[in-house]
Amino acid sequence: MATIEIFTFFLFLFLSFHPQSAATCGQSKCSYEGPVVRFPFSWIGYQQASKNCGWPGFSLSCNSNSQTIITLQSSREFIVQNIDYLFQVVTINDGDNCLPKRLLNNDLDLVNSPFHYTNSPLNYTFLNCSFYYKIWSAPLISCLSSETYKVIVVPTSFLSPPDHEPYRRYCVPMSTTLVPSLFDWLDLDLGAQLTWSMPDCRYCEARGLACGANNGSISSPRCFGPLEPALSTVVRYYIAMAAVILGILSIGALAVYIFDKKRARGEHRQPNMELSIITYQQPSVELFGLDRPTIELYPKIQLGERLEFPKQLIDDNTCAICLGEYQPKETLRTIPQCNHYFHANCIDEWLRRNATCPLCRLPPK
Repeated sequence: MATIEIFTFFLFLFLSFHPQSAATCGQSKCSYEGPVVRFPFSWIGYQQASKNCGWPGFSLSCNSNSQTIITLQSSREFIVQNIDYLFQVVTINDGDNCLPKRLLNNDLDLVNSPFHYTNSPLNYTFLNCSFYYKIWSAPLISCLSSETYKVIVVPTSFLSPPDHEPYRRYCVPMSTTLVPSLFDWLDLDLGAQLTWSMPDCRYCEARGLACGANNGSISSPRCFGPLEPALSTVVRYYIAMAAVILGILSIGALAVYIFDKKRARGEHRQPNMELSIITYQQPSVELFGLDRPTIELYPKIQLGERLEFPKQLIDDNTCAICLGEYQPKETLRTIPQCNHYFHANCIDEWLRRNATCPLCRLPPK
């Protein structure tokens, strides 16, 4: 009896301290002040281990300075300063705080990446000038300049008449590249903002819910439970170590239990009445839900862009299970006996546990 209690206790602790949920893998940080990392972003190597933990092209890492790093597919590493999950915007910068140098070398390449600039890019031309007048409208790029020459940047259109003076007289073009139209050349600490359109988790973020891949599928994400607090990599390391230790203790307790059970069988040929009584006292679990083939027989509809609701939803456009309003392109399922509509994902999960309508409790025929 004591062995069973010890094993149950350690197993409970192991499950309680497991650092990531199976659905969304939680959220974490490289440092206390760093940006929170959660789906669609994931740590390098972890997305391959769990298909629900991230989206292709959104892998991050931590450097030796506990800074969050992103490596674009066609570029080198950039520091992640901030991630706005509600508006799906990530702010990146150069590790040497000279992002114009990366732009000059065409090092910020977004080809084959899931990101694009938040503002429409414009063609800018970098100029190497023999000197610089403060009255010029073109900003001086200090991190690229020296005592012998000055580097400025202007929209490429300024190099055409009548705006080409005085740049043509004192400056030589260096390179032309695409730059976000609202990039702040005077405050390089602000970095550059990138956005992404897929996966679209704004619906979940607006409701404080965790977003994750739908059973490993990269076609459409889904909402899970409430967001969990973010943990730094150090805290996650200690939690993981504690989980490993508790797992080892649980395995040891299980081994002791099996050994005691085999020894008891060898010493006593009579059945253990105490264990038999305990076994019969265990409550039986009965499932009252419907199986998948039966649920799939219930009709489904997909809402259009203009939210053409069925007649039953004209006065109520909210799912009674998750309390979320119906959105364009969402799939709904109805219960034929009462014609009540719900999100397909919500009612499918409900019917697997309960065979009655969540609203009227009408059983299936």
